[in-house]
Amino acid sequence: MELTWCRSFIAVHELGGFTAAARSLHRAQSRISAHVASLESLFGEPLLNRDVHPPTLTAAGEAFLPHARGAIAEWTAAQAAVVARTGRVSGSVAVGSIPSVSSQILAPLFARFAEMHPEVTFEVHEGPNSWLDDALTHRMVELTIRPMIEEQPLVGIKHHSLLTDPFVVVLRRDHPLTLKEKVSLQDLTNHVVVTTGEAGFDARIGREYHQLLAEVGVDRERSMAVTQPTTVFAFVKERLGIGLIGLLAARMMCDAGLVLRPIHEDSASRQIGIHWARTRQLSPAASTFMRALRNFLAEEISQGRLHPPNGTISTNGGPRK
Repeated sequence: MELTWCRSFIAVHELGGFTAAARSLHRAQSRISAHVASLESLFGEPLLNRDVHPPTLTAAGEAFLPHARGAIAEWTAAQAAVVARTGRVSGSVAVGSIPSVSSQILAPLFARFAEMHPEVTFEVHEGPNSWLDDALTHRMVELTIRPMIEEQPLVGIKHHSLLTDPFVVVLRRDHPLTLKEKVSLQDLTNHVVVTTGEAGFDARIGREYHQLLAEVGVDRERSMAVTQPTTVFAFVKERLGIGLIGLLAARMMCDAGLVLRPIHEDSASRQIGIHWARTRQLSPAASTFMRALRNFLAEEISQGRLHPPNGTISTNGGPRK
């Protein structure tokens, strides 16, 4: 088996067809087809369903895909490890993330990291927790940075808490709750709340807020769970409810007609953590990035811009009016 065969197979799957894969890899379409056919001949069964467009994976293709990605990743890491002996860090790091982490943490960190390690490139894959877990399992990403909400123990996955992200309330400037410096959970009683949540989990209350709001009599019939923080801001602006999101996400807000209020209860927060596969050694670039991430967050926490993991939320740490 050759690595070029794996690259062609992965490209067909990820790009949705042989033509797109050929264009991306700068090869003739016939060569891409030959590579996939060689793999199928090696395994003795088809890897792709070619009678549909775009082609889909067969059961054998599903089984082979993470290993094909792993073969590419291991070879890339091997090359980077040899280069690292000279003191240079190179290669590519694929990071799974959520929008608020991407905008508030990854963006400034990437800019700093690029100055120190210009030979390292990054991929960012955003999605909800369940998708990010699948991406890590199937080797689409090497690291994920996401809320630490575990429905069940993640087999083969290590994790480390990075910071505490307090929840805040998003309000129109003319809303009565803006008269308060801080909002209590009971202040949300009878209100329609718009939260972020995983698509399909609950159309009313986002996954991270179920326990928090369990004893609060919010208007559950009209409350909504959406995917993107920007949607929360838009819905609040149009008087469709009040928003309840993490402070990281709230910092993405740029609408002068909206304001934020911190919440009294220290329990109104979530942990953001980093996850990686226990069974795979991180590439030199990923290991260097993880150290840079921890140093960056330590600096942000020491300056009071972020909250420490599992820490008590300071009464002065919430957003200002």
